[in-house]
Amino acid sequence: MNKNSGNFNKQNIAAAIALLLASSSANADTTLFDDRLKVNFYVAQGFQSIEAKDEAFRPEDREQESNFLRLRANLDLSFQITDHIRAYVDLAEEPNDFGNPDDVGFTINQDFGGIDFELLGMNGYETENETLILSVGNIGQSSFQFTGFQDGAVSQSNPVIGNSPVDFATAESGAQLAYTKIQPNQTIESWRVSGAVTGSSFGEAFQKDRGYNLFVTGTIETSYGVDIGLNYQKADQGDQVDITGDEIASLDGLVTPGYRFGDGENYNFSASATSSRETHVGLSPGLDLEVIALNVRYKPTENTTLIGRIGTAKDDYSFVDVNGDITAFQGATGGAVGIIKQESKIDFYVVEATQYIIPEKFYVAARYANSTNNSPGVNDEDTLDRIQVSAGYWFYDNTLVKVEYVDQNEDANSGGQIGGGFDGFSAEIAVKF
Repeated sequence: MNKNSGNFNKQNIAAAIALLLASSSANADTTLFDDRLKVNFYVAQGFQSIEAKDEAFRPEDREQESNFLRLRANLDLSFQITDHIRAYVDLAEEPNDFGNPDDVGFTINQDFGGIDFELLGMNGYETENETLILSVGNIGQSSFQFTGFQDGAVSQSNPVIGNSPVDFATAESGAQLAYTKIQPNQTIESWRVSGAVTGSSFGEAFQKDRGYNLFVTGTIETSYGVDIGLNYQKADQGDQVDITGDEIASLDGLVTPGYRFGDGENYNFSASATSSRETHVGLSPGLDLEVIALNVRYKPTENTTLIGRIGTAKDDYSFVDVNGDITAFQGATGGAVGIIKQESKIDFYVVEATQYIIPEKFYVAARYANSTNNSPGVNDEDTLDRIQVSAGYWFYDNTLVKVEYVDQNEDANSGGQIGGGFDGFSAEIAVKF
């Protein structure tokens, strides 16, 4: 543990949990208009005692006080327009997604939304065990399956508090076609395949030579408790720059996919905006980024879940600093100032385990993520890893309290954006109404 982590003590975390519990309550989901409208409201309050390590790029990150995070809140509305058409929107105040550089803006934003068309039913081919759904709007994609995810206040499916430094997650504007087949009483109980195309923006961007992002996923669930998923992500943004040899292109004006770093997390640093992605690997610019990942889940018992993911991410381009040397993005510290046409590549894996000590009530969980910079010419000091150890307790069916210890280590050539990494403790209460 970093020697500067002495700010944390048992009294801090006990006081945090007590205050968090004081704000919890239990309520059921709400449906209105003959179940045509479903409403869910999520609220999460967090607390952290986390510091960057001695090698951090910014001195102010190395000595941080423990304190509360800003409240996260999500309002989900789902409208069943007809039996086969559904519209939905998630309205959120998520500082880690929409925070501004001064961290003072409190704004409700559209975090996710779209329209689903169940094509088989619309055309008279509806069956009990088959669906073919066309989705338009915000299309969520990532390198992972089966594991939970921290998205603002929507965090109860995530057994730990943070995500992964290699989640490669995004939600962008586009369209997706997904087919699902359920096969009761068979070895392969269900399978699903989907394909999506999006623009490299959550909003609108029409710059010349800006391409599209392609996503393909496949999932198989078996009667043996073993499930397998494959994720493929491809960005086509390289036509925005025209460089050869040692030429350097500016970062200014480039449109890149949101998944190049991943989604926002509920960790924050003194020198960062709340919406920063600096806890992720910042190695690839994302112009011609390609990610492929294999996911496996195994449930030996109802109370035990094991998850593994292995993959690779590579780009035809790399970041460079003011001297033209290949570097990581390094968040707000300056770091990269341009792009060079030379491959950047990381190989990564993630393992996760969750064990319920008291069924449906109390669990312990751990997640380990590791990425290695395998770009040409990088031979050592190339690894970033993160370990998260957590415990969670359900006070009600919709009120979860979590505590976590996190330790991230970043070698000099790993693509880490904090510099050296960080460690410490955090706590969170997440309530669903």
